[in-house]
Amino acid sequence: MNTIPTAEFYDILQKIYHIFNEKLFEGTLPNCLITVQRKKSVMGYFSSHRWVSNDGIKIHELALNPAYFTSCNFIEVFQTMVHEMCHLWQFEHGKPSRRSYHNKEWAQKMESIGLIPSSTGVPGGSKTGQNMNDYPQKNGLFERVCIELYKNGLFVKWFDRFPEVHKVIKNQNVDLYEFDDENIDDPALLGLNDNEILQNLYTVVSNMVSDIVPIDEIQAAAKAKQKTKYICNSCGAAVWGRDNLNIKCNSCNIDFEIIDY
Repeated sequence: MNTIPTAEFYDILQKIYHIFNEKLFEGTLPNCLITVQRKKSVMGYFSSHRWVSNDGIKIHELALNPAYFTSCNFIEVFQTMVHEMCHLWQFEHGKPSRRSYHNKEWAQKMESIGLIPSSTGVPGGSKTGQNMNDYPQKNGLFERVCIELYKNGLFVKWFDRFPEVHKVIKNQNVDLYEFDDENIDDPALLGLNDNEILQNLYTVVSNMVSDIVPIDEIQAAAKAKQKTKYICNSCGAAVWGRDNLNIKCNSCNIDFEIIDY
């Protein structure tokens, strides 16, 4: 292997950040430290002034969770970065609300760049709130920039083989997206090749990348590791162990029973 995985992985993330900054935020965002963090139940986060250099320079952190890369669509990785960049923009140029809350100013910024906030991840959801998802505006600015990035080979190319379970947003499923030229404003930008790129962007990564462990196998392995609770219905004594143990309470001389939750 001639490539250096760490350098390739982070170099692409930095280039993607730079292009999004130029195309979506007019270059107004400062450089930040992009990290990958396996934080439970989130695809990414923004943390202001989280890092400091040895000479006292403070910078923000923009984190992405690699555990979700494989079980989502290619474009959702881009969405996660831009979602957090909007938080960075608001910290620098707007008025953020309390921690983790997505307010109206943030929502309006998201919409202005072609990424629609939604609590459900589909049209009709709330545009503000504590836990927010989003979906790309069809033929919007964000989607156009993503096409550019993908066309130039600027997308994540290393993936966790053991993905976290992730529910793919229904309207982003490639089978439900209409790939035609009827509503294209700029045929020079969105030709046939670009429609093929859109199909790739809206396809789940695990359907395109080989050697990814299937989600059902991961779920089965996780279930196998879970301990089962057994209880004596007479004295209430409880023990934990693997499934299908044949054990008895010595005090009461009766079999332990499995507790179902």
